[in-house]
Amino acid sequence: MARVDVLNSSIEHALFHLSWPLIVSMGLQTIYNIVDSYFLGKLGPVQFSASTITWPVIFTFISLAMGFANAGVAIVSQNEGKGDRESVARSTGQLYLLTLTVGILATLVGILFSREIVNGIAGRKSADVVPYALRYYVVDMLGLPLVFVINSTTAVMRAVGDSRFGMRVTLYMNILNMVFDPLLIFGLGPFPRLGVEGAAWATNIGRTVAAIICIKSIFGHKRAISVRRSDFRPDWRLIKLILKLGLPNALGMSVTSAGFAVIMRYVAMFGPVVISAYGIGNRVTNLVSMVSFGLAGAVSTMVGQFIGARRYDDAERAVSRAFFWNVVIIGILSVITFIFGKEVTRFFIDDPAVIDMGEIYFRYISFSMPIFTAYMIYNSALVGAGKTILTMIGDIVRLWGIRIPIIGALAVTMGFRGIFVGMIVSNLIVFFMTYAFFKFSDWRKAIV
Repeated sequence: MARVDVLNSSIEHALFHLSWPLIVSMGLQTIYNIVDSYFLGKLGPVQFSASTITWPVIFTFISLAMGFANAGVAIVSQNEGKGDRESVARSTGQLYLLTLTVGILATLVGILFSREIVNGIAGRKSADVVPYALRYYVVDMLGLPLVFVINSTTAVMRAVGDSRFGMRVTLYMNILNMVFDPLLIFGLGPFPRLGVEGAAWATNIGRTVAAIICIKSIFGHKRAISVRRSDFRPDWRLIKLILKLGLPNALGMSVTSAGFAVIMRYVAMFGPVVISAYGIGNRVTNLVSMVSFGLAGAVSTMVGQFIGARRYDDAERAVSRAFFWNVVIIGILSVITFIFGKEVTRFFIDDPAVIDMGEIYFRYISFSMPIFTAYMIYNSALVGAGKTILTMIGDIVRLWGIRIPIIGALAVTMGFRGIFVGMIVSNLIVFFMTYAFFKFSDWRKAIV
C-alpha cells in the first residue's frame, strides 16, 4: 500500500502525492467517457444524445454514493489524524453497511420511475431520443449498488492516505469499459449488436470487476485497514454520525444533479445539435477539471487529518496552496480549449452544425473555468472538516438558487447562448460563496 504520511510530510509533498493518483483516476474516467462518446457519436446525434440526456439523472443517484463516501472521508481521516486505528476500522464497516443498503434502495426507485424520468427530461422536441435514452438508463442503473461499494472503499483508502488504490481500481474498470464498448455497441465478433445500451453494459462489466477488487481489499489477506466481522454489526452511534454527515452531503449533491437534469431540459429545447455540443463540452471540461478534482480530494484528506491532529494552520496552508496550483494549471488548459474548441468538437462528431455549436460553447465557458473549479478546493476542505451542512447549502444554492433561474431567464431572451452565459455567471458566484463559507465558518471544530 502506497500511503502518504500527511502529518510528517511537507504541505506540497503531501498535496501532490495525494492528488496525482486522483488526477490520473479522473483522467482515466474522463478518457473513458470520451471514448464512450466517440463510439456513440458514430451511431448518430440522436443516439449520442441518449447518454447525454440521462447522465444528470444517473449522476443524481451516484451522488448519493459520493455523499456518503465523503462522510467516510471526514470520519476516517480525523480518526487517522488522532491515531485511532480501531475507530478507523469500525467506521469503515459501518459505512459499508449503510451505503450498500442505500444503493439497493436507490436502484429500485430509479428503475421503477424510469419512464417518467426520461420522458420528463427529453420533452416533446427531443422525443426521438427517448427510446434510446430509456434503454441506456435502465441498464446503467442496474450497476448502481456496485458504485456504492467502489466509492466507499476508495474514499476510505484515500482518507488513510492511500489514493493510489482508487487509481488502480479506476484503471482496471475503465480498461474493461473501453474494451467492451465497441464490442457491445457494434456487435463485433461473437458479441451482439446492442447499440446505445451496449455502452451501459460495458460500464457494468467494469464496475463488477472493480467492486470485486474493492471487496477483496477489505476482506482479503493483504488489507490496508484491519476490518473485522464485528465492525459490520450495526453501531447506531456511528450510523447516526454517518447519516448526520452523509445525508446533507448526499442530498446537496443529488439535488444539484437533479438541477443539472433541469438544465438539460432547457438544453433539450434547442434540439439534438445543441444537446450534442453541450454533451461534448461537458465531457471535455470534465477532462480539464480532473486537476481540480485531484487537488480537492487531497485537500479533504489533509484537512481531516490535520484537524484530527489539531494542526489547524497546516490545514489552512494546504487549502491555500491547492487553490494557487488549481488556478495556474486550469488557466493554462482553459486557454487551449478556447483556441481549439472547433477541433475538439470535430473529434467526436463530424457534423458542421455541431462543430460550430461546440466552438461557441468553448468560447463562452473557458474563461470561467479557473475560478469556478477552485470552488471545489474550498468545498472539499469543508468536507474534510465534516461541515457537510455548508456544502449542502452551497450545492443547492449554486444550482437552484443561481444557475437554473439565470439560465431559465436567459434561454428565453437569448436562445441557446443564454445557457452558456448563465453557466459563466453562476460559476463565478458559487466560487465566492464557497470561499466565504470556508473563511467564516467554524471548520476547525473536530467531529470525532
